[in-house]
Amino acid sequence: MKNDIIYEKARELGQLLKDSKTFSDMRTAEDKANDNPVLVGYSGEYEQLRFRVQQMTLEDAPDYESIGGLNKQMEELQDKMMQQGDMKALQNARSEFTALMNEVNKELQGVLSPESLESGCAGGSCSSCSGCGAR
Repeated sequence: MKNDIIYEKARELGQLLKDSKTFSDMRTAEDKANDNPVLVGYSGEYEQLRFRVQQMTLEDAPDYESIGGLNKQMEELQDKMMQQGDMKALQNARSEFTALMNEVNKELQGVLSPESLESGCAGGSCSSCSGCGAR
């Protein structure tokens, strides 16, 4: 019965996050990127290349030179995608939302383990550390 309250509060938090401007901005940026015909085209090309690379690596004798060429084409497509304003906006919006989620998680961790906030770490162990700089 006690866990029901936790789940209810988690749903409330989820709704607050969903109602946030940060989340709304990210969804708007996703929609714009998905409606951008240039990005959709690049994305389709990228997926075709990715599939070809995957198929080639499964061959008995993979042609690593050809695979390298396809990987280069994929990198070039990624660069072209990242030069599109809608993709830049999406990346920025996703970064903002990730930062919000990191702050929420930090607050939760601070309640569960207040000493972790004092040391500058997000957790009590460095085993899953992503580089807080406290080591």
